[in-house]
Amino acid sequence: MRVAAAICGVGALLLSAGPISAMEWRLVPEASRISFETRQGAQKITGSFTRWTAQIRFDPEDLASASVEVTVELGSLRTGDGNLDRQALAPEFFDVARSPQARYRTIAFRPQGDGVFLVEAELAMKGVAQRIHHPVRITLDGTRARADGEVRLDRRLFRFGEGPFASEQVLAFEILVRFEVEAIRP
Repeated sequence: MRVAAAICGVGALLLSAGPISAMEWRLVPEASRISFETRQGAQKITGSFTRWTAQIRFDPEDLASASVEVTVELGSLRTGDGNLDRQALAPEFFDVARSPQARYRTIAFRPQGDGVFLVEAELAMKGVAQRIHHPVRITLDGTRARADGEVRLDRRLFRFGEGPFASEQVLAFEILVRFEVEAIRP
């Protein structure tokens, strides 16, 4: 009888504490990267963002509580070509003077098997927020986690490349964003 009462007491304590939240992870910046690829005419353009942060909560056993929020400083874009970098900051592109950051936040994770999840998320930049879907492969190894994936974006949805740059002959409509994120348990 005492054992049953103790078990009920522990159960009541756990229930009153509320839902158990997903595990929190800390970004390892030196092992993480956000890069992109597109085309300008016949020229392939590649680059990356050097300043960004991420708040990560993820537990494959508690996907309802999982969340990832990423803030990218758009002025940190680097292509290896100073002229392209400056042009990307202009009002026709990122308009960094009025909208210096892009924000990404997950809405849902759906398991696909073998460590792959289909992610529904919202991406906001330049005053526009759009829902996006993309796969991600997540590998958990004790206190380390790695996430790799890519997102195909239509730049027109975010008003990126307006005015004389609106044509696909000038700049491809598709921008491929790749991410490699490593995180550790604090």
